[in-house]
Amino acid sequence: MALVNDNADKQPAFEQNIAEAGDQQVTPGQIEESIPTTPNEQEDEKGASAISLTEYASAPLPSPITPMPTTPAPATDMVPESPLASKEDTTNAAEKAESEKAETTPGESVAAAATTPLPPLKPQIWAARLHLSIFQPLTRRQKLSLGLRLLLVFSILAPLAGGIVYGLSGLSTYNALRAHANQGIQHLQNVKSLLSGSTSQNPAQKTPNLLNPQRIQQAQEEINAARMDFTSAQQILDNSSLVHLVETNFSSYQQQIVAARQALRIGIEATYVGNDALTLVSKLAPKLHTPLLGNTKDPLFTSTDIAQIQQTLDQLQPRIERITNEAQQLQISALPLSEKQRAQAQQYLQMLPQLKQGFSLLESLAGVANWLLGVNTPRTFLLQTMDRGELRATGGFNGQYAEVTVTGGRVSPITLKDIALLEYAPDTPTSGQAAPEAYRSWWPFDNWGIRDANLSADFPTSAKIITNLYHTEVKRDIDGVIMFSPFMIQRVLAVTGPLTISEYNETVTSQNLEERLHYYQLDNAGIRRSELIEHVEDPAQARKLFTSRVEKALMQRIQNAPVNDLLQLATMFLHSLQTKDLEVYLGNPQAQALLSRYGYAAEIDRATTHDGLYIVQENVSASKASQFTRSIFKDTVSLDAQGGATHVLQLRLAYNQINSVYGLDTLRDYVRIYVPPTAKLLSGDGFYTNDPLCGGGFGTCPRDGIYPQQELICPPGQYEAGASAPMLNDPYYHQWHPLNKIGGPSSSQSDEPGRAMFAGYLVVPKNCTLTATVSWYVPPMGTAPYQLLIQRQSGTFPEWDLSLLPPTGNCASLSSAGTYFNGTLTQDQSFQLKSPQQALAHDSNCYPGPGV
Repeated sequence: MALVNDNADKQPAFEQNIAEAGDQQVTPGQIEESIPTTPNEQEDEKGASAISLTEYASAPLPSPITPMPTTPAPATDMVPESPLASKEDTTNAAEKAESEKAETTPGESVAAAATTPLPPLKPQIWAARLHLSIFQPLTRRQKLSLGLRLLLVFSILAPLAGGIVYGLSGLSTYNALRAHANQGIQHLQNVKSLLSGSTSQNPAQKTPNLLNPQRIQQAQEEINAARMDFTSAQQILDNSSLVHLVETNFSSYQQQIVAARQALRIGIEATYVGNDALTLVSKLAPKLHTPLLGNTKDPLFTSTDIAQIQQTLDQLQPRIERITNEAQQLQISALPLSEKQRAQAQQYLQMLPQLKQGFSLLESLAGVANWLLGVNTPRTFLLQTMDRGELRATGGFNGQYAEVTVTGGRVSPITLKDIALLEYAPDTPTSGQAAPEAYRSWWPFDNWGIRDANLSADFPTSAKIITNLYHTEVKRDIDGVIMFSPFMIQRVLAVTGPLTISEYNETVTSQNLEERLHYYQLDNAGIRRSELIEHVEDPAQARKLFTSRVEKALMQRIQNAPVNDLLQLATMFLHSLQTKDLEVYLGNPQAQALLSRYGYAAEIDRATTHDGLYIVQENVSASKASQFTRSIFKDTVSLDAQGGATHVLQLRLAYNQINSVYGLDTLRDYVRIYVPPTAKLLSGDGFYTNDPLCGGGFGTCPRDGIYPQQELICPPGQYEAGASAPMLNDPYYHQWHPLNKIGGPSSSQSDEPGRAMFAGYLVVPKNCTLTATVSWYVPPMGTAPYQLLIQRQSGTFPEWDLSLLPPTGNCASLSSAGTYFNGTLTQDQSFQLKSPQQALAHDSNCYPGPGV
């Protein structure tokens, strides 16, 4: 009991020492001093070697879960002390233990101490033990072994670690680039959404977002944010050492990095263009909120506005140029885009040449904008409609007209008038007036005036003639002439939406426009309905009134159209200028030169650097038969070894009268074929001559045909020319006309400077088909490869079958494989010989024959 009690008395001092050690920083030397000793251990210090600090530190630690007992645990094979045990038994046990301890050797004492459970240590003491175990002295051999092992591990892990570091850096760089690029694109898409405004499909949107100041500001913020993202991505590409390393050492990635740089430069320049354009719009927006084409009292533009526009365009011009140049070198396939994104990007890039041309046109127009918009002096233009049912050189008969005044950009209301009220009235200045000398040989009618003045297929020439006539007939000067066909009106309706003509209970759409106009102009039932609705008794007057109401409703729709619709209309007008469904002549030489420069002047091509062909039809039947006539042209062009071209042209007019025709049944078409001035006529057939053959007073025509080569094919028994409008020098005046013999073109005297011409009448009875043939030779033009420009006449959709054939011979030695085209011509189109795809040696029949 004395031993137990003594230990118990010392326990508080031990715990106090441990607590004090936990409250201060402990060094290895201090640990030995801080470890308490028991009475037994004190005796051991006197008679035997104490356990070393290193051995003490290597003793097993107690479990962190079970607390260490504060007194030594009894032996597992001893029976617990009974409360009834005598004091003598306890004394004997103590003496026995003392005796066993005395018999123990010093080594056994150390071993026993090492296996004796120790009290728990504070964390600082554990760390100290770990420190001692690591930094205890090592032998030379141990140090060498450890160094070799560390070197081996480093040699294995160093490259792997470097690769991991570079890989993580590359992934981080790629993610940053992609994030900036995607965010920039998203910002630009947000701009598109912000500026989407009212259209015909969304008429409820009264104020276009393009003119909304808040939306403009938000759009500019999005554009600036896009620029920041694109610039950040550009800086990563330019400054990243990793990108430079990859670009220098991995050729497979060079193309992608170059393409990314180009795309980012395009994006940055585009944001500057957008921001400058929106800044200009924000300045003009307050004026643009009102209908642009209405209210002529309040100018839409002033000279100050024009100066601002000019300044902005000057700023944008070099940026547009840089965007176009970068786009020409950009390889979209090298960019990490999806198929959808790549197709969309390709579509945008294909629009760049048109955008550049349109921008260049705007910049040029800004120089004449003051004149064109009537900023300082109002401008007056003559507006004329063209009816392709009665085909004329510029596209159709001019049955209606109106004056359009432009003041400060505002357009006056437009009211169409019937030309007949001007030129068929008593004491008209056109009475007895003949056509100009250049056209007098074939123009068959007298009382020539504005309605018939568009005789030249070169629109500026016709417009100048009309300008002079208008001064003579109306006693007013005009600053230009504007003509348009129903095809252009159809495109306008596709943008503005259908028109409701309430008086007639009619809805006019882009699909039924021409049919409805012709019903009220040409059909007796429609003309009678107009008489009843308009309360007129003159059929000639009534047949134009429905058209007048349509034109008035359309102009009102355009005058009140939102800016978004007007922007679409502007694009449509440019396209119509190319197709000649809209023709414009401006009295200002500088403005007219711009139209000519960009191919919008509807001129005859007079170039001598390439072959050319322009077929012009003129309906002189005093009827609306042209709308039911198909024009089918087939030209086979064979080149000789010197580069000269031999043309064999077939002209086929298929006249199939579907509905009733206003006027006479037989179609009389004067056809002019314009070619280069050096062309030589070789042969021709199918043109009307002055020699009567049958019909009229010359006997009945054969039932099944009258020409030996079947040039004219009619239903049996219908080979009759019938009646004709009163023509100048007509030997059959007020009589039935005969069918005449046919031959080559009746005229080779050109009415256009710089062009040769082959011309003559083609006469086609109702529901018949006539085929005429003309052949000519064009000497070498001095250019290679051979090129042919075919021009399209306004108001027509000719069906073309074209074959360009090189010289025959050894196919392997030829430089071209020929060109073939079969389709409808919708605008002027250029063709040239193609390079051979396959050559068959020693085969004289290298090229397939012309199409049918």
